Amino acid sequence: MHSTRACLPIKTLAGLALTAALGPALAMAESADTYPSKRLEVILPYAAGGGVDAMARAFSEEASKLTQQQWVVVNRPGGGGTVGFSALAHAQPNGYTVVFSPASALTNAPFLISKMPFEADQIEPVCQIFENVFALAVTPDSSISSLEDLIQKAKADPGAVSYGHAGPGSVPHLSVAAIEKALGITLNGIGYRGDGQMLPDLMGGHVDFGAPAISSLGGKDMRVLAVLSDKRHPALPDVPSMSDLGYPATTPGLNGLYVPAGTPAPIVKKLEGLCQTVVESKAFNDAAANLQQVPAYLSAAQFKARLQATYKENEALTRELNITKE
Repeated sequence: MHSTRACLPIKTLAGLALTAALGPALAMAESADTYPSKRLEVILPYAAGGGVDAMARAFSEEASKLTQQQWVVVNRPGGGGTVGFSALAHAQPNGYTVVFSPASALTNAPFLISKMPFEADQIEPVCQIFENVFALAVTPDSSISSLEDLIQKAKADPGAVSYGHAGPGSVPHLSVAAIEKALGITLNGIGYRGDGQMLPDLMGGHVDFGAPAISSLGGKDMRVLAVLSDKRHPALPDVPSMSDLGYPATTPGLNGLYVPAGTPAPIVKKLEGLCQTVVESKAFNDAAANLQQVPAYLSAAQFKARLQATYKENEALTRELNITKE
């Protein structure tokens, strides 16, 4: 049973209301007119070299040009993103420390970790920047030739069809769990420590299919059965989305910008506007296309609503999956 404080929807909204009311009265001397007047630290809660890291650096490069201040990416990996978010939660709420990250530490981690190192109401989402979309993929010589074929095999022998995912409670794990629930099938999920560990086993035929991020498939000879989204992905224009096939779409990885709760509302608003400008810029879109990612801006209000909905979906799914907290 989660405490009220640990529940993202209720406490985040309460915290946001408090931030809006008290933000300007906090001991923050700088006004939004002069912000930013020095370098910003961009916490990336994962290791350097991954797809999110590359997107953070592309975003920060463009933001640096627009603000004429350095946006410096600092990697703070660990705990499924919670180490980086914990650092943000305890940072000064002055707009000079931000997190660029998937929302998993807010929407997934509370159901996987017994003792969270921060509370949801210590974090203020600023904007969504891009969606990390996942897919269902097999080797070219697989006997599974389509999503319908996979479903029929799963129905014929419940639990026999195996698949690899990025780890218990990860976005692809919960996405496939949602598909199982919607279609009434049972699969044998095998967790790995990210796509980097899972893909060699998939390509080696040790699992029947995988649920990797599309950004992880570049340069790999794989047959992609479906995109786990409500629309096709520009990197795979010929591959149908779940909606194209008449099945429920699942929530992709939601990547955005966050600040500590208590950051003055005018500064949050300025960051939100800057975020939109960067996401809509040609430079950032070109960089994202090279990384097989798709920018998808959402305002603070829209992003918060989406995080709340995803939290509730994951709460139900992790309960059904009987995932044990570590």
